[in-house]
Amino acid sequence: MERAIARLVYNLRDDDCHIRFAAARILGEIGRDNPVAEDSLIETLKDRTWFVRLSALQSVKDLKLGPAVVIENVVPLLKDEHEDIREYAALTIGDLGSMAGPAAPSLAEVLSDPVWYVRGTAAWVLGQIGPVARKLYNDLVPCLRDDEMEVRISAVRALGKIGCTGDEEILRILEEVAGDKDQPSEVKEEAEGVLKEMSNSGEYMQ
Repeated sequence: MERAIARLVYNLRDDDCHIRFAAARILGEIGRDNPVAEDSLIETLKDRTWFVRLSALQSVKDLKLGPAVVIENVVPLLKDEHEDIREYAALTIGDLGSMAGPAAPSLAEVLSDPVWYVRGTAAWVLGQIGPVARKLYNDLVPCLRDDEMEVRISAVRALGKIGCTGDEEILRILEEVAGDKDQPSEVKEEAEGVLKEMSNSGEYMQ
């Protein structure tokens, strides 16, 4: 196995981007708990070819590296030039749950991304972080008027996740959405469901 990993690490420097792509992906399958594989994949997150970066990012996500490593090396990819990488970076951070708290401000910036599904994923991930991201609730409010309904729904769900039963401000926002005749019925129904869940819980929603 060590020999195979060494060869794959070598291939990450190949001139052929397709070879680098394949090497990065395979390392995600066999490189768990191997420091050389992990360090090489992290370095490949800076590859000049976007789909090689994405392959390395997918492998980093699969290897489930520690929060500090992920935050340091994946958060910068939220500003990558390619939208698929920005979205996958958010998903990778989301795997950390509440431990991704330090990344929450960077995710809030992504809520204004030009690509709708990146915005929606960033909102969803803030919800995965939970109450730790509560102070950023105002950043989610503009998403409730997003051109894409899925982004609005993700924002509603995120507000429910970061709020709690006694959170009057978030409850007020969700009540406004639920009663807004200009909102699509799907968004209003989602807000009503979140409000019901919050009212039935005496603790932070998980």
